[in-house]
Amino acid sequence: MFRGLAALFSSGILLNPVALLALVLGIIEGIKFDSSQLVAFFSDWPIYALAVFVALVYNFVFVRCYLDENEISLDYSKMMANSVGSAFLFLAVNFFSVLFIYFLI
Repeated sequence: MFRGLAALFSSGILLNPVALLALVLGIIEGIKFDSSQLVAFFSDWPIYALAVFVALVYNFVFVRCYLDENEISLDYSKMMANSVGSAFLFLAVNFFSVLFIYFLI
């Protein structure tokens, strides 16, 4: 278990702001909610809307991809693909951090 945690920190995934926000939110959820509240929380749409919103803001504001080297026109297809990946990253890190907190408690 501790090798897995060490690999998580050494891989640099927590330097990604989307993953860091999901980790903090997952720790808070794991501490504050019981299991029935968590099932209701992950069954409803706001967590998924939050994941999509955070991913879109991160990719369209902070990590822009351009079609050419002059940085004139944005590559919207690549940015949308990155946003989908960031949303899945948010949800996965959030879910696994909640599971980790329940493992510790």
